[in-house]
Amino acid sequence: MLAAAILLLAVTTASGQDRQVQTILFVCEHGSAKSVIAAAHFNRLAQQKNLPYRAIARGTNPDTEIPQQVRLDLAKDGLDVPTWKPQLVAEKDVREAARVVTFGCKLPFPKKTTADKLVDWKDVPSTSEDYKRARTMIVDKIDALIKTLTPKGPN
Repeated sequence: MLAAAILLLAVTTASGQDRQVQTILFVCEHGSAKSVIAAAHFNRLAQQKNLPYRAIARGTNPDTEIPQQVRLDLAKDGLDVPTWKPQLVAEKDVREAARVVTFGCKLPFPKKTTADKLVDWKDVPSTSEDYKRARTMIVDKIDALIKTLTPKGPN
């Protein structure tokens, strides 16, 4: 929540006017590892690049909490998610998102809800089996995703 507020403040201040912040939705089965890693890294990069986006993490079958090891590994990257809690993905989340990224899970909503905004990163390995490789793949994919969101033109 704090990161989203800081991002909104940074976007508003840097542009001199309000720009609507759009949501990027990351969804994994348990909403406690891949989607959390993706949302945390995305928010940091979007803030650094002054982009009007914020990410949220959701699950199709959410755990009760984010595993301690995921929290520790994110902390090693300077990302702190102490108040984050896995949440069930809602149709409203999907409908309102500018982009929806799933990690090999099926959304329980009609396909028309995700028309032209759904991407599936099903090739990301399990974080419990190979966190470093999963994290690297997620960050690389986020870099590519951000390039599709960044306005073209002179900087």
